[in-house]
Amino acid sequence: MNSFKRNNDINEWLNIVLEEGEGYYTEFKEKIANIDKEMVAFANASGGKILLGVSDDSQITGFRLTNTSKSKIESIAKNCDPSIPVQMKDYGTWALIEIPEGTQKPYRCTHGFYMRNGASSQKMSTDDIISFIRYEQRYNFDEQELRE
Repeated sequence: MNSFKRNNDINEWLNIVLEEGEGYYTEFKEKIANIDKEMVAFANASGGKILLGVSDDSQITGFRLTNTSKSKIESIAKNCDPSIPVQMKDYGTWALIEIPEGTQKPYRCTHGFYMRNGASSQKMSTDDIISFIRYEQRYNFDEQELRE
């Protein structure tokens, strides 16, 4: 996770991110609801950050990272398949969840498989999943052993 040495560092970073808005590596969420889709989309792509307590129009609406919310976020990440390691940090009026690029792609949540596409997370179709696996070269279907 990014290590900010001073409050000015994090405030400067936050102002830049809020000005740029959501993107390939950044998602704004006011609440925890449906963050599993974002987690798997980032894990299936290049990783990313979820800013909790920030609206889609880049306004800080507020979120406190409590023990209860940390536990819920960890549970959501663990229930993804495969589970996703996350790092969380509370900044008082908002919180940061950092999702690394996955090492066991593809990842899925209870809603399905998702991939980050620009500033949004898109559900993957069966054809998308097959193409994704071929692209990731985890399996070469032509070389797989046939079983009776």
